[in-house]
Amino acid sequence: MNTDLNLIFKNLGIVGLDLLVIPFAFVTLLTYLNRDTKKFLANGFGINSELYLGFIGIFFHELSHLLTAILFGHRIDKVRLVKRPHPNRSGADGQPDLALGYVNHTWNQRNWYQVIGNLFIGVAPIFGCALVLLALTAALIPSLFQGMLTLIADPFSLDWSGFFQSIGGDNHPVIRWTVMILLSLNISIGGFDLSTADFANSRIGLIGFVIIMTAITVLLTMGNLASGFLKFITAAIILLAVVLSYALLVSLFTNLLVRLGLQIKEH
Repeated sequence: MNTDLNLIFKNLGIVGLDLLVIPFAFVTLLTYLNRDTKKFLANGFGINSELYLGFIGIFFHELSHLLTAILFGHRIDKVRLVKRPHPNRSGADGQPDLALGYVNHTWNQRNWYQVIGNLFIGVAPIFGCALVLLALTAALIPSLFQGMLTLIADPFSLDWSGFFQSIGGDNHPVIRWTVMILLSLNISIGGFDLSTADFANSRIGLIGFVIIMTAITVLLTMGNLASGFLKFITAAIILLAVVLSYALLVSLFTNLLVRLGLQIKEH
């Protein structure tokens, strides 16, 4: 049995960085950027512009909530994956109905699995939309997708030369990149934006998740079994970080484009 405290804390640091710090940083930045974009769209071009320009993202945002809620055994009460907002009507909370989609679910507060599930349900759209972008990359820009797999082959020694060597070779890169960027813009506007309710739901399951991952990491380290676990989660988070970095660039470009459009409209 390995009781090296330095190794235990080192591995806990890697797990915390991979599963908490890096995802939280991306979630925060993507939410801030895309909320800002939606605000400018709604104020400058009407609330329906969010629906027209982001309906694919809205669909996958709510679908991610739905599938994750089902996975964690939550009861699904009402679902609308995409809907038109009705600012002149009142929603269930008595406020104007501005929702573009929703998944209403309930859970057993005595069931630890369902409680922890709230963390994953709350942040599911970030990961769900990232998976959609990854699938689009594999379908439209296969050389880039292959480069990403090459990059993470050894997550603790990233193969950047292999990554750049894999890029290139598509028959119609301009056409494919155009389609990729247009779809990415729509997914960015509608999908990468967590609501206040999403963050509130996530906090419910956070403590339980941290306790479980801490216990797993300590036990695997003490049993000299942590290397494969750490390699897997680090490779996964690096792949996610590459996709979400692209999403951040797209979100920033979208934000600037909407601001420019609003300036042109006002003048």
